[in-house]
Amino acid sequence: MKMSLEEAPEQSVPQGRRSKKLSRAELRIRLRLEPFNLTKKETEIAVFLVEGLERNEILLRCDITNNTLKTHIRRIYRKLAVRKKSEIASRLALT
Repeated sequence: MKMSLEEAPEQSVPQGRRSKKLSRAELRIRLRLEPFNLTKKETEIAVFLVEGLERNEILLRCDITNNTLKTHIRRIYRKLAVRKKSEIASRLALT
């Protein structure tokens, strides 16, 4: 017996597994970050940094503490061999 679309039970997709449509700019940044072996969270934060988001906005979007963000940023800088946020885009040859 086939169910209609209205009768079919909803399948819940875990929040972390939903595919988010990426903009071309974000996809370009993510592709440039691949060789640096960043974690998923580091990649997400690096994209936010390149896009120019302020620290408070990153904290809200990632739902992490300030100290955790500092740690992620420190690791991103080390892996990309940069010393400040403005050097990330240059390192990825985005400017």
